[in-house]
Amino acid sequence: MVVNIYDTANDMSRQLVETQEFQSLKKALDELKADNEALTSFQKFQKMQADAQKKQMQGQQPTQDEINAIQTLAKEISGKKPVQNLMNQERQIDQMLQQLNKTITSPIQDMYKEIMPKEDK
Repeated sequence: MVVNIYDTANDMSRQLVETQEFQSLKKALDELKADNEALTSFQKFQKMQADAQKKQMQGQQPTQDEINAIQTLAKEISGKKPVQNLMNQERQIDQMLQQLNKTITSPIQDMYKEIMPKEDK
């Protein structure tokens, strides 16, 4: 029997949208979009972070001024209720996805357990 694991992944993608975690994340994102000031600050923070990561991937380090600006903006936006709520919902969905990953990859982990030495008690 041939299994198309991608069909299962597509089914999971469709089911993800129906979970409470996804719906809560969507609601939090909608609330952020409704607050222009919080949204603008959040977008600026995301861009600054992405620019710093891009620099690092190119083998460069962000300047201290860039790091300070990112940290200052992070403090500022973390005090905004819509951003706090979004971050909480992101953590919830991340926990669910980590558990799914653990479940999906358990056959691989089990396979490797066979060759690992037993721990002394």
